[in-house]
Amino acid sequence: MATSARPLLTRGGLRQAFFDLGAAACYLLFAFAHVRSFLTTPRASMLLIVVTESLFAVFFLVRKDADRTTDRPADWLAAFFGTLLPMLLRPSAALHDLPLAQLIQVIGTAGSVAGILSLNRSVSVVPSHREVRTAGAYRLVRHPLYASYLVSNLGYVLSNQSPRNLLVLVATTAFQLVRIQAEERLLQEFADYREYRQRTRWRLIPFVF
Repeated sequence: MATSARPLLTRGGLRQAFFDLGAAACYLLFAFAHVRSFLTTPRASMLLIVVTESLFAVFFLVRKDADRTTDRPADWLAAFFGTLLPMLLRPSAALHDLPLAQLIQVIGTAGSVAGILSLNRSVSVVPSHREVRTAGAYRLVRHPLYASYLVSNLGYVLSNQSPRNLLVLVATTAFQLVRIQAEERLLQEFADYREYRQRTRWRLIPFVF
């Protein structure tokens, strides 16, 4: 029996494409702001931000379609603020990064790169189910990207101290914790995630949380 071909362009597909392009553009603009700062005052904290944000942009352009996405408005709001708030971080007038802050940011950036590469094309903003990733950084904790991003942001804020950056860090941390709860609420509906959760006990910090 002949079947009708699936249309190449759909309203949902176009909406998803615009969303992905918009997210990638936001990450690239944030990275570009730090490239400009680096050209004025070369500091490692600027380049580390460029690395992680550029990787996020790339994977948003090639990510897989989700087979389930949350429809809870609160989950979308937490995802929106948790994603965009860190982009309000801005370089300070400091001429040099603090050595300890540099070390913290390098650790966070390395974890972020490992997390992004492990998540690969399953990257998402709002709670969604694509392919459950269990290898790489996801062997250690269930949310290595959030953990690494928070560590990286802490190092950044220590080198770029300002009331604005501190407020952004605190607010971002709160929204990321809400996002974790929202993601696990949705993913718990799927057997592959329930099995993964039994094997990987910790959310952010091994033996702590």
